Amino acid sequence: MELQQFLYLAATVVFAVACRTFDNRFLQKLGWLAYLGASYMGGYFLTDSHAAGAFGIALWFMLPWLEIVGRVRQLRFPITSEVKHRFPPSRDVFPDLDELSRETEAAGFVEAGDTGWKWSETDHFMRLFYHAESRTQASIALAQQGEFAFSYVSLTSRTQAGVTYTTTNYPFAPTMQFSPQHLVNRQVYVESMEHLVMAHQAFLSKSQVTEQLVELDTEELSAYIEKDMSAQIDHNITIGVIEPAGEGVFRYSWRGCFYLWFQVVKDMIRV
Repeated sequence: MELQQFLYLAATVVFAVACRTFDNRFLQKLGWLAYLGASYMGGYFLTDSHAAGAFGIALWFMLPWLEIVGRVRQLRFPITSEVKHRFPPSRDVFPDLDELSRETEAAGFVEAGDTGWKWSETDHFMRLFYHAESRTQASIALAQQGEFAFSYVSLTSRTQAGVTYTTTNYPFAPTMQFSPQHLVNRQVYVESMEHLVMAHQAFLSKSQVTEQLVELDTEELSAYIEKDMSAQIDHNITIGVIEPAGEGVFRYSWRGCFYLWFQVVKDMIRV
């Protein structure tokens, strides 16, 4: 590799890193494209082959597959998870909890308690709220696995026909398909609880179910979540995304591995 080529490559990497530090999704997308460009240049400059450059780009999409096959498929997950009372995590672990709670209460929701569950290696904490007038449940959630953690907010309404409507800013593509009775409206780039509420109301209006919503028992909000999780697992076993792997546990099938990989690739392209 010549010095000029090395400088081009280094400049592209620095540009990519700089773009990814901005809290702007368009600049972050540009940074991701710059990483792909740097991968192509690295392969091409080293071998003087466009095929090697293309292989450098392909590596970004092959690595998730190796992670899924080498680690995720070996994991075992509980078919039934108990959703029960949890104490909130420390401020160091979830520094935004109080601010998000105040913002949710400012939108008219009343706190209904803290709950959570453990799903394989991931701990889930969730603070629940309820808005009686709109018959909508709100949840502030934190998923934590080792040193990695992320939070998200969801709004959920349920109809007389048993259909669940959820609007969420969950930042990643779902790892399993939702049941046919659970419709999800992802709003990844929503900026505030006010905007999330507006998006949820628009979702309900578009679905023409605003007048069909049922009142929720605030004492049973955790039970509703547990029921949704069980329905999702049953649905994914039925369609072959996951499969029983012993008493009370399941794993991802090979079809499920391809589904996970496709979801990861979608997120990579979307970011």
